[in-house]
Amino acid sequence: MTSTSPHCGLYIHIPFCERKCPYCAFHSVPLEGSSPDQLVEALIKEIDRYEITEPLETIYLGGGSPSCLPTEILVGLVEALADRFGAVPEWTMECNPAQADDKLLARLRELGINRLSIGGQSFNAQELKTLGRLHGPDEIARAVSSGRNAGFDNIGLDLIFAVPGSDLSTWQMTVEKAIALDVQHISAYSLTIEKGTPFETRWRSGTPGAVSEPLERSMYELACVQLTKAGYAHYEISNFARKGFECRHNVRYWKNWPVVGVGPSAASWYRGRRTTNIADVNGYVKMMQSGHIIYADEQTPSTEQVAAETAVLNLRMLVGIDLVAYRQQTGFDLKELFPYAIEKNCSLGLLFDTGSHVRLTEVGLSFADSVAADFAAPD
Repeated sequence: MTSTSPHCGLYIHIPFCERKCPYCAFHSVPLEGSSPDQLVEALIKEIDRYEITEPLETIYLGGGSPSCLPTEILVGLVEALADRFGAVPEWTMECNPAQADDKLLARLRELGINRLSIGGQSFNAQELKTLGRLHGPDEIARAVSSGRNAGFDNIGLDLIFAVPGSDLSTWQMTVEKAIALDVQHISAYSLTIEKGTPFETRWRSGTPGAVSEPLERSMYELACVQLTKAGYAHYEISNFARKGFECRHNVRYWKNWPVVGVGPSAASWYRGRRTTNIADVNGYVKMMQSGHIIYADEQTPSTEQVAAETAVLNLRMLVGIDLVAYRQQTGFDLKELFPYAIEKNCSLGLLFDTGSHVRLTEVGLSFADSVAADFAAPD
């Protein structure tokens, strides 16, 4: 029998963008020609279907790009959520820098959204062009300023490294400019060539893909050094935060705590069941209107599977796996469940056993995926 957090998180997928970025594998469609009002009605129906009784710790409006929604529709969605759940400790909205508007952000802040996640990606104009972004470097700073003017004191900035054509100097410039904005949270993700994206098509046709592995690793190490030196705590493989500003919603995922996901392609882990919605906007809307729900994937994992998932996810955090908390949550002793995985990776210098925690070493951070694969199932 597993124990979980007494609270719940809520993720809401807004599948619309002004234009889909060529590297993006998340489910999204152009806003033009869509019916966002019908989508929002369907989202509310799905939220109500869950009948969430646990207090919400977090709400996360992601996408896509929630900020591209027509103002009255976005405000209406936020008002409906505020009516249902009241004040939520952490309520995040993703925001495209080109769509940051002082008045809109101020209204959303009044309604209860208290954290912005700005998709800056790069401060190099050519890299933004390569990534297919609609904003320029200067708009990132303006978006941060708009957020502050609207009353947000918890602002995050997403960055991408290993962009085709980039080098260590362009990445260092991006990191330095992000630090200069003095935001509370910075994420640094390595660009991956995702299956089914235009980037993959270009790569297969011979267009240069991502940078070399050694350069990618150097870029990651540079970010770790520079951001830590600037006072950001490195708390997850790709995430850095001022003290007390860690993203509580994402921490829920890494601790394998309950999160209800609504919207096309959204995934839930709630009351012992994992579900994934269909990745089709029109199909999702019709499904919610009819009340006949069909999932793209649905499963009830065994206690051993949950224990393995929890270990893999916990390892993403720099603190690692808390052995006492792990036993309380999963009912298993980590060292009895994964003796060989722990011994192997400790001997390779990729894991460190502190006595109370098992965590990745500094070297292990660069090989996190291969380490995690050893915890995918009990030994």
